[in-house]
Amino acid sequence: MLFDSAGLACYIAWSFVFWNGSVLFGDLRHEAPVGEAQIVQAALTALAALVLVLLARRTAPLRRRTVLLAVFAAVSSLAIVVAALAGFGRAPMGWMLIAFALSGLGSTLRLGWEERMSVQGVERTAVCAGTAYLLGFLLFALISLLPALSVLAVSVLLPFGAFGLLEIAVRGERERGASEVRMLPASLDGDSLRVSLSRVPWKPMAAISLAFFGYGATRANGVIGGFEVSSEFHGALAGVPALASFVAILLAYLFYRKNAMLAFYLAFPLMAMASLLPASLDPFGGGTTFSVALVGAELVKYLVWFLLIDSFFKDGLSALLCLALMRFAQWGGSCLGQIMTDVLPTSESVAIAILLSLMAALLVIMGSPLSLKSPAVVEEDAVDALALRVKRVAVQCGLSPREQEVLAIWATGHTGAYIEKQLFISKNTVKTHLNHIYAKTKTANREELLELLESVDAG
Repeated sequence: MLFDSAGLACYIAWSFVFWNGSVLFGDLRHEAPVGEAQIVQAALTALAALVLVLLARRTAPLRRRTVLLAVFAAVSSLAIVVAALAGFGRAPMGWMLIAFALSGLGSTLRLGWEERMSVQGVERTAVCAGTAYLLGFLLFALISLLPALSVLAVSVLLPFGAFGLLEIAVRGERERGASEVRMLPASLDGDSLRVSLSRVPWKPMAAISLAFFGYGATRANGVIGGFEVSSEFHGALAGVPALASFVAILLAYLFYRKNAMLAFYLAFPLMAMASLLPASLDPFGGGTTFSVALVGAELVKYLVWFLLIDSFFKDGLSALLCLALMRFAQWGGSCLGQIMTDVLPTSESVAIAILLSLMAALLVIMGSPLSLKSPAVVEEDAVDALALRVKRVAVQCGLSPREQEVLAIWATGHTGAYIEKQLFISKNTVKTHLNHIYAKTKTANREELLELLESVDAG
Protein backbone atom coordinates (compact mmCIF):
# COMPACT_ATOMS: atom_id res chain seq x y z
CA MET A 1 0.00 0.00 0.00
CA LEU A 2 2.85 2.40 0.82
CA PHE A 3 4.44 1.50 -2.51
CA ASP A 4 1.29 2.57 -4.37
CA SER A 5 1.11 5.80 -2.37
CA ALA A 6 4.76 6.57 -3.10
CA GLY A 7 4.22 6.17 -6.84
CA LEU A 8 1.26 8.54 -6.95
CA ALA A 9 3.13 10.90 -4.57
CA CYS A 10 5.83 11.37 -7.23
CA TYR A 11 3.20 12.66 -9.64
CA ILE A 12 1.63 14.91 -6.98
CA ALA A 13 5.04 16.34 -6.02
CA TRP A 14 5.65 17.07 -9.71
CA SER A 15 2.37 18.98 -9.92
CA PHE A 16 3.28 21.05 -6.83
CA VAL A 17 6.67 21.88 -8.31
CA PHE A 18 5.04 22.97 -11.55
CA TRP A 19 2.42 25.13 -9.86
CA ASN A 20 4.98 26.73 -7.54
CA GLY A 21 7.51 27.44 -10.28
CA SER A 22 6.99 31.12 -9.53
CA VAL A 23 9.17 30.61 -6.47
CA LEU A 24 11.47 27.86 -7.65
CA PHE A 25 12.25 29.02 -11.19
CA GLY A 26 12.55 32.79 -11.01
CA ASP A 27 9.96 35.55 -10.61
CA LEU A 28 6.90 34.61 -12.66
CA ARG A 29 4.28 36.09 -10.39
CA HIS A 30 3.75 39.39 -12.19
CA GLU A 31 4.64 38.40 -15.76
CA ALA A 32 3.25 34.94 -16.47
CA PRO A 33 -0.16 34.87 -18.24
CA VAL A 34 -1.63 32.69 -15.47
CA GLY A 35 -5.30 33.02 -16.39
CA GLU A 36 -4.81 32.18 -20.07
CA ALA A 37 -2.33 29.43 -19.19
CA GLN A 38 -4.79 27.76 -16.85
CA ILE A 39 -7.48 27.71 -19.53
CA VAL A 40 -5.03 26.13 -21.97
CA GLN A 41 -3.95 23.57 -19.40
CA ALA A 42 -7.53 22.60 -18.50
CA ALA A 43 -8.50 22.30 -22.18
CA LEU A 44 -5.50 20.08 -23.00
CA THR A 45 -6.10 17.91 -19.92
CA ALA A 46 -9.70 17.35 -21.03
CA LEU A 47 -8.54 16.64 -24.59
CA ALA A 48 -6.01 14.03 -23.47
CA ALA A 49 -8.68 12.31 -21.37
CA LEU A 50 -11.07 12.33 -24.33
CA VAL A 51 -8.45 10.63 -26.49
CA LEU A 52 -8.23 7.85 -23.90
CA VAL A 53 -12.02 7.56 -23.91
CA LEU A 54 -11.97 7.06 -27.68
CA LEU A 55 -9.28 4.39 -27.31
CA ALA A 56 -10.70 2.58 -24.28
CA ARG A 57 -11.92 -0.65 -25.88
CA ARG A 58 -9.70 -3.63 -25.33
CA THR A 59 -6.69 -4.79 -23.40
CA ALA A 60 -3.37 -3.60 -24.82
CA PRO A 61 -0.09 -5.48 -24.79
CA LEU A 62 2.18 -4.52 -21.90
CA ARG A 63 4.74 -3.07 -24.31
CA ARG A 64 2.26 -0.66 -25.92
CA ARG A 65 0.89 0.39 -22.55
CA THR A 66 4.41 1.02 -21.30
CA VAL A 67 5.24 3.21 -24.28
CA LEU A 68 2.09 5.31 -23.80
CA LEU A 69 2.73 5.91 -20.11
CA ALA A 70 6.38 6.71 -20.85
CA VAL A 71 5.26 9.38 -23.33
CA PHE A 72 3.06 10.97 -20.65
CA ALA A 73 6.03 10.98 -18.26
CA ALA A 74 8.31 12.57 -20.87
CA VAL A 75 5.75 15.27 -21.68
CA SER A 76 5.38 16.07 -17.96
CA SER A 77 9.14 16.46 -17.60
CA LEU A 78 9.28 18.68 -20.67
CA ALA A 79 6.61 20.92 -19.14
CA ILE A 80 8.85 21.56 -16.12
CA VAL A 81 11.83 22.35 -18.36
CA VAL A 82 9.88 24.85 -20.47
CA ALA A 83 8.47 26.56 -17.36
CA ALA A 84 11.96 26.81 -15.86
CA LEU A 85 13.41 28.30 -19.07
CA ALA A 86 10.75 31.01 -18.99
CA GLY A 87 11.29 31.63 -15.28
CA PHE A 88 15.06 31.93 -15.59
CA GLY A 89 14.68 34.34 -18.53
CA ARG A 90 16.09 31.88 -21.05
CA ALA A 91 12.87 31.88 -23.09
CA PRO A 92 10.02 34.35 -23.69
CA MET A 93 7.35 34.45 -20.99
CA GLY A 94 4.82 33.39 -23.62
CA TRP A 95 6.39 29.94 -23.46
CA MET A 96 4.48 29.46 -20.21
CA LEU A 97 1.42 28.76 -22.34
CA ILE A 98 3.33 25.88 -23.92
CA ALA A 99 4.44 24.66 -20.49
CA PHE A 100 0.86 24.63 -19.20
CA ALA A 101 -0.37 22.86 -22.32
CA LEU A 102 2.30 20.17 -21.89
CA SER A 103 1.47 19.80 -18.21
CA GLY A 104 -2.18 19.21 -19.12
CA LEU A 105 -1.28 16.45 -21.55
CA GLY A 106 1.37 14.89 -19.33
CA SER A 107 -0.83 14.78 -16.24
CA THR A 108 -2.75 11.94 -17.92
CA LEU A 109 -0.01 9.76 -16.41
CA ARG A 110 -2.06 9.97 -13.22
CA LEU A 111 -4.74 7.72 -14.73
CA GLY A 112 -2.28 4.84 -14.69
CA TRP A 113 -2.12 4.96 -10.90
CA GLU A 114 -5.83 5.66 -10.48
CA GLU A 115 -6.69 2.65 -12.63
CA ARG A 116 -4.37 0.43 -10.60
CA MET A 117 -5.89 1.56 -7.31
CA SER A 118 -9.47 1.24 -8.57
CA VAL A 119 -9.22 -2.47 -9.33
CA GLN A 120 -8.06 -3.06 -5.74
CA GLY A 121 -11.21 -1.71 -4.09
CA VAL A 122 -12.59 1.45 -2.51
CA GLU A 123 -10.81 1.25 0.83
CA ARG A 124 -7.37 0.81 -0.71
CA THR A 125 -8.07 3.60 -3.19
CA ALA A 126 -9.04 6.01 -0.41
CA VAL A 127 -6.04 5.16 1.78
CA CYS A 128 -3.50 5.28 -1.06
CA ALA A 129 -4.85 8.50 -2.57
CA GLY A 130 -5.01 10.31 0.78
CA THR A 131 -1.54 9.16 1.82
CA ALA A 132 -0.15 10.11 -1.59
CA TYR A 133 -1.22 13.75 -1.15
CA LEU A 134 0.53 13.99 2.21
CA LEU A 135 3.68 12.27 0.91
CA GLY A 136 3.59 14.37 -2.26
CA PHE A 137 3.58 17.63 -0.34
CA LEU A 138 6.34 16.39 1.96
CA LEU A 139 8.45 15.46 -1.06
CA PHE A 140 7.78 18.85 -2.63
CA ALA A 141 8.79 20.62 0.60
CA LEU A 142 12.10 18.75 0.66
CA ILE A 143 12.76 19.47 -3.02
CA SER A 144 12.05 23.19 -2.55
CA LEU A 145 14.95 23.41 -0.09
CA LEU A 146 17.45 22.52 -2.84
CA PRO A 147 19.28 25.02 -5.07
CA ALA A 148 17.32 26.07 -8.16
CA LEU A 149 19.18 23.89 -10.67
CA SER A 150 18.97 20.89 -8.37
CA VAL A 151 15.21 21.48 -8.03
CA LEU A 152 14.94 21.42 -11.82
CA ALA A 153 16.98 18.23 -12.13
CA VAL A 154 14.95 16.38 -9.49
CA SER A 155 11.65 17.67 -10.86
CA VAL A 156 12.45 16.38 -14.33
CA LEU A 157 12.87 12.90 -12.83
CA LEU A 158 9.65 12.87 -10.78
CA PRO A 159 7.28 11.83 -13.62
CA PHE A 160 9.65 9.02 -14.55
CA GLY A 161 9.65 7.98 -10.89
CA ALA A 162 5.84 7.74 -10.96
CA PHE A 163 5.99 5.82 -14.24
CA GLY A 164 8.79 3.49 -13.13
CA LEU A 165 7.14 2.57 -9.82
CA LEU A 166 3.87 1.84 -11.64
CA GLU A 167 5.58 -0.48 -14.10
CA ILE A 168 7.41 -2.28 -11.29
CA ALA A 169 4.13 -2.81 -9.45
CA VAL A 170 2.27 -4.08 -12.53
CA ARG A 171 5.04 -6.41 -13.64
CA GLY A 172 5.44 -7.75 -10.12
CA GLU A 173 1.75 -8.62 -9.92
CA ARG A 174 1.85 -10.29 -13.31
CA GLU A 175 4.79 -12.44 -12.29
CA ARG A 176 3.13 -13.42 -9.01
CA GLY A 177 -0.24 -13.96 -10.65
CA ALA A 178 -1.74 -12.12 -7.69
CA SER A 179 -4.25 -10.09 -9.68
CA GLU A 180 -5.19 -9.11 -13.18
CA VAL A 181 -4.51 -5.48 -14.12
CA ARG A 182 -6.57 -3.81 -16.85
CA MET A 183 -4.34 -2.32 -19.53
CA LEU A 184 -4.60 0.82 -21.57
CA PRO A 185 -6.33 0.19 -24.90
CA ALA A 186 -4.62 -0.68 -28.16
CA SER A 187 -7.14 0.25 -30.83
CA LEU A 188 -10.61 1.57 -31.51
CA ASP A 189 -13.73 -0.40 -32.32
CA GLY A 190 -16.74 1.87 -32.86
CA ASP A 191 -19.40 -0.73 -32.10
CA SER A 192 -17.72 -1.92 -28.92
CA LEU A 193 -17.11 1.65 -27.78
CA ARG A 194 -20.77 2.54 -28.27
CA VAL A 195 -21.81 -0.47 -26.23
CA SER A 196 -19.36 0.48 -23.45
CA LEU A 197 -20.47 4.10 -23.42
CA SER A 198 -24.13 3.07 -23.20
CA ARG A 199 -23.39 1.41 -19.85
CA VAL A 200 -21.63 4.44 -18.33
CA PRO A 201 -23.60 6.35 -15.65
CA TRP A 202 -23.69 9.74 -17.34
CA LYS A 203 -25.52 11.73 -14.68
CA PRO A 204 -22.66 11.49 -12.13
CA MET A 205 -20.27 12.58 -14.91
CA ALA A 206 -22.46 15.61 -15.54
CA ALA A 207 -22.53 16.37 -11.80
CA ILE A 208 -18.71 16.32 -11.71
CA SER A 209 -18.54 18.68 -14.68
CA LEU A 210 -21.01 21.12 -13.11
CA ALA A 211 -19.21 21.02 -9.75
CA PHE A 212 -15.84 21.74 -11.38
CA PHE A 213 -17.43 24.54 -13.39
CA GLY A 214 -17.72 26.37 -10.06
CA TYR A 215 -14.20 25.34 -9.06
CA GLY A 216 -12.80 26.64 -12.35
CA ALA A 217 -14.53 29.96 -11.85
CA THR A 218 -12.64 30.52 -8.57
CA ARG A 219 -9.37 28.96 -9.72
CA ALA A 220 -7.69 31.80 -11.63
CA ASN A 221 -8.38 34.51 -9.04
CA GLY A 222 -7.38 32.18 -6.22
CA VAL A 223 -4.01 31.32 -7.74
CA ILE A 224 -3.18 34.88 -8.82
CA GLY A 225 -4.32 36.27 -5.45
CA GLY A 226 -2.18 33.72 -3.67
CA PHE A 227 0.83 34.83 -5.68
CA GLU A 228 0.35 38.46 -4.74
CA VAL A 229 -0.41 37.99 -1.03
CA SER A 230 1.96 35.19 -0.08
CA SER A 231 4.94 36.38 -2.10
CA GLU A 232 8.01 34.28 -1.24
CA PHE A 233 5.93 32.10 1.10
CA HIS A 234 3.73 30.92 -1.75
CA GLY A 235 5.61 27.62 -1.94
CA ALA A 236 4.53 26.75 1.59
CA LEU A 237 0.91 27.27 0.57
CA ALA A 238 1.11 24.22 -1.69
CA GLY A 239 0.14 22.42 1.47
CA VAL A 240 -3.30 24.06 1.31
CA PRO A 241 -4.54 22.24 -1.84
CA ALA A 242 -2.81 19.08 -0.58
CA LEU A 243 -4.72 19.32 2.69
CA ALA A 244 -7.94 20.21 0.85
CA SER A 245 -7.67 17.11 -1.33
CA PHE A 246 -6.84 14.93 1.68
CA VAL A 247 -9.89 16.24 3.58
CA ALA A 248 -12.08 15.67 0.51
CA ILE A 249 -10.90 12.05 0.20
CA LEU A 250 -11.52 11.41 3.90
CA LEU A 251 -15.01 12.94 3.78
CA ALA A 252 -15.87 11.11 0.55
CA TYR A 253 -14.97 7.76 2.09
CA LEU A 254 -16.94 8.45 5.27
CA PHE A 255 -20.02 9.50 3.30
CA TYR A 256 -19.58 6.51 0.99
CA ARG A 257 -19.73 4.18 3.98
CA LYS A 258 -22.70 5.91 5.65
CA ASN A 259 -24.92 7.99 3.36
CA ALA A 260 -23.53 9.09 0.03
CA MET A 261 -26.27 11.62 -0.70
CA LEU A 262 -25.31 13.72 2.32
CA ALA A 263 -21.92 14.41 0.71
CA PHE A 264 -23.58 16.50 -1.98
CA TYR A 265 -25.52 18.45 0.65
CA LEU A 266 -22.13 19.43 2.11
CA ALA A 267 -20.12 19.90 -1.09
CA PHE A 268 -22.51 22.21 -2.92
CA PRO A 269 -23.11 24.64 0.00
CA LEU A 270 -19.33 24.86 0.48
CA MET A 271 -18.89 25.85 -3.15
CA ALA A 272 -21.83 28.26 -2.93
CA MET A 273 -20.22 30.01 0.07
CA ALA A 274 -16.94 30.24 -1.84
CA SER A 275 -18.68 31.91 -4.77
CA LEU A 276 -20.49 34.44 -2.55
CA LEU A 277 -17.52 35.54 -0.41
CA PRO A 278 -16.14 38.85 -1.80
CA ALA A 279 -12.45 38.76 -2.67
CA SER A 280 -11.93 41.89 -0.56
CA LEU A 281 -12.79 39.88 2.57
CA ASP A 282 -10.42 37.05 1.71
CA PRO A 283 -7.07 37.53 3.50
CA PHE A 284 -5.34 35.52 0.77
CA GLY A 285 -6.76 37.45 -2.16
CA GLY A 286 -9.06 34.65 -3.32
CA GLY A 287 -6.89 31.79 -2.12
CA THR A 288 -9.28 30.88 0.70
CA THR A 289 -12.37 30.73 -1.52
CA PHE A 290 -10.39 28.69 -4.06
CA SER A 291 -9.43 26.15 -1.38
CA VAL A 292 -13.01 25.87 -0.08
CA ALA A 293 -14.29 25.35 -3.63
CA LEU A 294 -11.56 22.75 -4.15
CA VAL A 295 -12.74 20.73 -1.12
CA GLY A 296 -16.31 20.77 -2.44
CA ALA A 297 -15.42 19.81 -6.01
CA GLU A 298 -12.96 17.11 -4.94
CA LEU A 299 -15.53 15.69 -2.52
CA VAL A 300 -17.95 15.21 -5.42
CA LYS A 301 -15.24 13.68 -7.63
CA TYR A 302 -13.95 11.18 -5.09
CA LEU A 303 -17.41 10.11 -3.95
CA VAL A 304 -18.47 9.41 -7.54
CA TRP A 305 -15.17 7.56 -8.06
CA PHE A 306 -15.79 5.34 -5.02
CA LEU A 307 -19.33 4.58 -6.19
CA LEU A 308 -18.03 3.75 -9.67
CA ILE A 309 -15.50 1.29 -8.26
CA ASP A 310 -18.44 -0.83 -7.09
CA SER A 311 -19.76 -0.77 -10.67
CA PHE A 312 -16.40 -1.86 -12.08
CA PHE A 313 -16.90 -5.26 -10.42
CA LYS A 314 -20.69 -5.53 -10.19
CA ASP A 315 -21.56 -4.25 -13.68
CA GLY A 316 -18.32 -5.03 -15.50
CA LEU A 317 -17.62 -1.39 -16.41
CA SER A 318 -14.18 -0.56 -17.77
CA ALA A 319 -12.18 1.20 -15.05
CA LEU A 320 -10.05 3.08 -17.56
CA LEU A 321 -13.03 4.24 -19.60
CA CYS A 322 -14.87 5.61 -16.55
CA LEU A 323 -11.76 7.26 -15.07
CA ALA A 324 -10.95 8.93 -18.39
CA LEU A 325 -14.54 10.17 -18.67
CA MET A 326 -14.36 11.51 -15.12
CA ARG A 327 -11.18 13.39 -15.97
CA PHE A 328 -12.72 14.79 -19.15
CA ALA A 329 -15.79 15.93 -17.21
CA GLN A 330 -13.66 17.44 -14.44
CA TRP A 331 -11.34 19.50 -16.60
CA GLY A 332 -13.89 20.29 -19.28
CA GLY A 333 -16.09 21.83 -16.60
CA SER A 334 -13.15 23.64 -15.04
CA CYS A 335 -12.12 25.09 -18.41
CA LEU A 336 -15.64 26.40 -19.08
CA GLY A 337 -15.76 27.90 -15.57
CA GLN A 338 -12.50 29.77 -16.13
CA ILE A 339 -13.65 31.06 -19.51
CA MET A 340 -16.90 32.19 -17.92
CA THR A 341 -15.02 34.42 -15.46
CA ASP A 342 -13.43 36.24 -18.42
CA VAL A 343 -16.71 36.58 -20.32
CA LEU A 344 -19.11 37.74 -17.60
CA PRO A 345 -18.80 41.44 -16.71
CA THR A 346 -19.11 41.40 -12.90
CA SER A 347 -18.27 39.19 -9.93
CA GLU A 348 -21.98 39.11 -9.05
CA SER A 349 -22.87 37.58 -12.42
CA VAL A 350 -20.09 35.02 -11.96
CA ALA A 351 -21.52 34.08 -8.55
CA ILE A 352 -24.99 33.67 -10.05
CA ALA A 353 -23.61 31.40 -12.79
CA ILE A 354 -21.85 29.24 -10.17
CA LEU A 355 -25.00 28.96 -8.05
CA LEU A 356 -27.03 27.92 -11.08
CA SER A 357 -24.46 25.26 -11.98
CA LEU A 358 -24.55 23.88 -8.43
CA MET A 359 -28.35 23.75 -8.43
CA ALA A 360 -28.26 21.89 -11.73
CA ALA A 361 -25.64 19.47 -10.35
CA LEU A 362 -27.81 18.68 -7.33
CA LEU A 363 -30.85 18.03 -9.53
CA VAL A 364 -28.76 15.78 -11.78
CA ILE A 365 -27.28 13.73 -8.95
CA MET A 366 -30.67 13.16 -7.34
CA GLY A 367 -31.67 11.26 -10.47
CA SER A 368 -28.36 9.40 -10.81
CA PRO A 369 -28.43 5.69 -11.67
CA LEU A 370 -25.60 5.10 -9.23
CA SER A 371 -26.79 3.73 -5.92
CA LEU A 372 -26.53 6.28 -3.11
CA LYS A 373 -27.45 3.77 -0.41
CA SER A 374 -25.08 2.47 2.22
CA PRO A 375 -22.66 -0.10 0.72
CA ALA A 376 -23.84 -2.67 3.25
CA VAL A 377 -27.33 -2.61 1.73
CA VAL A 378 -26.11 -2.53 -1.85
CA GLU A 379 -23.54 -5.24 -1.23
CA GLU A 380 -26.13 -7.69 0.09
CA ASP A 381 -28.15 -7.55 -3.14
CA ALA A 382 -25.03 -7.59 -5.32
CA VAL A 383 -23.55 -10.60 -3.53
CA ASP A 384 -26.75 -12.62 -3.96
CA ALA A 385 -26.90 -11.87 -7.69
CA LEU A 386 -23.20 -12.58 -8.17
CA ALA A 387 -23.41 -15.88 -6.28
CA LEU A 388 -26.25 -17.01 -8.55
CA ARG A 389 -24.31 -16.04 -11.68
CA VAL A 390 -21.20 -17.88 -10.43
CA LYS A 391 -23.27 -21.00 -9.74
CA ARG A 392 -24.81 -20.96 -13.22
CA VAL A 393 -21.44 -20.43 -14.94
CA ALA A 394 -19.98 -23.27 -12.86
CA VAL A 395 -22.74 -25.62 -14.05
CA GLN A 396 -22.53 -24.52 -17.68
CA CYS A 397 -18.73 -24.78 -17.87
CA GLY A 398 -18.27 -27.85 -15.70
CA LEU A 399 -16.28 -26.24 -12.88
CA SER A 400 -15.40 -28.31 -9.86
CA PRO A 401 -16.76 -27.29 -6.43
CA ARG A 402 -13.34 -25.87 -5.47
CA GLU A 403 -13.04 -23.97 -8.76
CA GLN A 404 -16.48 -22.50 -8.11
CA GLU A 405 -15.30 -21.29 -4.70
CA VAL A 406 -12.21 -19.68 -6.26
CA LEU A 407 -14.31 -18.04 -8.98
CA ALA A 408 -16.76 -16.64 -6.41
CA ILE A 409 -13.92 -14.85 -4.59
CA TRP A 410 -11.97 -13.88 -7.72
CA ALA A 411 -15.05 -12.25 -9.29
CA THR A 412 -15.41 -9.87 -6.32
CA GLY A 413 -12.04 -8.27 -7.08
CA HIS A 414 -9.91 -9.93 -4.38
CA THR A 415 -6.31 -10.97 -5.01
CA GLY A 416 -4.78 -14.39 -5.22
CA ALA A 417 -3.20 -13.83 -1.81
CA TYR A 418 -6.66 -13.26 -0.33
CA ILE A 419 -7.90 -16.53 -1.86
CA GLU A 420 -4.95 -18.36 -0.29
CA LYS A 421 -5.93 -17.14 3.18
CA GLN A 422 -9.65 -17.72 2.75
CA LEU A 423 -9.39 -21.26 1.35
CA PHE A 424 -6.13 -22.27 3.08
CA ILE A 425 -4.42 -23.28 -0.14
CA SER A 426 -1.01 -22.46 -1.61
CA LYS A 427 -0.18 -19.81 -4.18
CA ASN A 428 0.51 -22.44 -6.85
CA THR A 429 -2.82 -24.13 -6.16
CA VAL A 430 -4.62 -20.80 -6.63
CA LYS A 431 -2.85 -20.28 -9.95
CA THR A 432 -3.74 -23.81 -11.05
CA HIS A 433 -7.42 -23.31 -10.22
CA LEU A 434 -7.49 -19.97 -12.04
CA ASN A 435 -5.86 -21.49 -15.12
CA HIS A 436 -8.47 -24.26 -15.13
CA ILE A 437 -11.28 -21.70 -14.73
CA TYR A 438 -9.97 -19.62 -17.65
CA ALA A 439 -9.64 -22.73 -19.82
CA LYS A 440 -13.12 -24.07 -19.03
CA THR A 441 -14.85 -20.68 -19.41
CA LYS A 442 -12.76 -19.81 -22.51
CA THR A 443 -11.67 -16.49 -21.02
CA ALA A 444 -8.20 -14.96 -20.67
CA ASN A 445 -8.41 -12.62 -17.65
CA ARG A 446 -10.64 -11.32 -14.88
CA GLU A 447 -12.24 -8.67 -17.09
CA GLU A 448 -13.44 -11.31 -19.54
CA LEU A 449 -14.70 -13.44 -16.64
CA LEU A 450 -16.68 -10.47 -15.35
CA GLU A 451 -18.17 -9.95 -18.80
CA LEU A 452 -19.15 -13.63 -18.92
CA LEU A 453 -20.76 -13.45 -15.48
CA GLU A 454 -22.59 -10.25 -16.41
CA SER A 455 -24.03 -11.94 -19.51
CA VAL A 456 -25.63 -14.65 -17.36
CA ASP A 457 -29.21 -14.03 -16.28
CA ALA A 458 -29.35 -13.70 -12.47
CA GLY A 459 -33.16 -13.63 -12.37
